[in-house]
Amino acid sequence: MNTLLQFLRLVRFGNLVVIALTMGIIQVFIAAHGNSAISPALEYLYLKDLSLVEGLFFKYNIHLDFILLVLSVVLIAAAGNVINDYFDVKADRVNKPDRLIVGKHIKRRWAIMFNWLFNAAGIGIAIYLSVVHDNWWISLVAFVIINFLWFYSAVYKRKLFVGNILVAFMVGIVPIYVLIFNLPLDGYAISNKLTGHLGDWFVIEVVGIISVIAFVINLMREVIKDIADIRGDLHLSAKTVPIAMGIKKTKMILLILAIPLLLLMMFYLYNIYNYQWMNVWREDLFSATSLTFFTILVSASILFMIAAFLLLLTANRRKIYLLSSNLLKLSMIFGTVSPLLLL
Repeated sequence: MNTLLQFLRLVRFGNLVVIALTMGIIQVFIAAHGNSAISPALEYLYLKDLSLVEGLFFKYNIHLDFILLVLSVVLIAAAGNVINDYFDVKADRVNKPDRLIVGKHIKRRWAIMFNWLFNAAGIGIAIYLSVVHDNWWISLVAFVIINFLWFYSAVYKRKLFVGNILVAFMVGIVPIYVLIFNLPLDGYAISNKLTGHLGDWFVIEVVGIISVIAFVINLMREVIKDIADIRGDLHLSAKTVPIAMGIKKTKMILLILAIPLLLLMMFYLYNIYNYQWMNVWREDLFSATSLTFFTILVSASILFMIAAFLLLLTANRRKIYLLSSNLLKLSMIFGTVSPLLLL
């Protein structure tokens, strides 16, 4: 039982669940508003003979291939978490000796084997989906991410800013990856005139904003974690941002990154209301209740970010830095969940 618990810690099971839920939310949002959405006029015809669960899965395009896509991403992310811990053993002995897994609870050779097995299964599923959907971007992105995760952990993690950008990119691309899966190259999507939905531009806009928010927040979180882990990184002669530039300058860089991000989140809120105003004749676009809860969610995301930076500016202990990082994580989760209220 203890071995299973340590394995779940090793693959960051909680983070994998968040990835899977994020992909599900983006898929539901795309199905509701994209060109492939079911027309309200045809919805009854398609769903009348299905059970409630079957109907919801059909309506929101949650099918076996999408579940396989989620499994592929989760496996590749788990492989990345394993190899990250494998290469982090020396630093973890200094930064968090009580949370050390590889070499203490799980042997190093088992960690490497898990990494290879998960990656092989993940890329295998991606290739299968590429063949079935005639969309080779699916497997190309999976292949690139696998290599990025390996080189990030082995080489770039402790290089000045490069490692931070890489890991943030790998988180930010997840919503885009779902979009790629839903935009096949053969163009079989139902016409926007038939569906009467907002269409692909609205979907691309929202998914793009969510991806940028996820990218920038994770970039900031990675830099904050570098500040928290500065002792262990010094032990490894790493060249992280706080080591190279000092903690005060690093905080200023994070503050500079936060300002455009806050503006983007406010634009996101404004943009949804703008779509509502432009489509006042569409009673089925966004309900008043949906818009209210959407506003609360995005506002909470903004407030969590502000709280994280107030903590960061005054922080001088590892626990406070990690608390700031966790508040940013909550901000990202709230922002990522927000499209679910726009159905």
